[in-house]
Amino acid sequence: MRTRRIITVCLTCIFATSLSAQDANISQMTSEARNVSKTPEGDRSYYGLWAKDRMMDKARYKRRYASPEDSIRKRNEFVELCGIAFKAYEEKDAMKTIVYGDSALQTGFDNAQIYFYMAVSFEKLGDFKQAGHYYKEAKAHGLPGGKEALAAFKKRMKEKKNESKSKSK
Repeated sequence: MRTRRIITVCLTCIFATSLSAQDANISQMTSEARNVSKTPEGDRSYYGLWAKDRMMDKARYKRRYASPEDSIRKRNEFVELCGIAFKAYEEKDAMKTIVYGDSALQTGFDNAQIYFYMAVSFEKLGDFKQAGHYYKEAKAHGLPGGKEALAAFKKRMKEKKNESKSKSK
């Protein structure tokens, strides 16, 4: 009887610790959330961390989130890789921004700012197709000013195209 109580208490402690770790992670994400529109394309944390992922098939979902600890580990990895990518962007190192930004996105998490930084970096490197893709992703994820950034990019590409046509004549 006493052994059974001890086991019950231990399991309760483990469960409570696991829940508090998840709560800490969610509160961290909430504190990082920006004040953007509350649309599905906007602030994902408003709809819950896994709102977008509920549309995944079960096998893919299980591969991504094998356990709560795995999900927390991946989220922490995402935050760390984004920090490195943001620092590289501030240092104007486009290649490092892309490498670490892509690695961060491979964890399964995302945010609008990383898409924008990668778009600017791809544009600096001359890969305009990828830059356009990432500008669109930044806009879709609710980047404040994302629509204007995409419009300005399209305008630059149109001017570049017209300039190359006039040079070839």
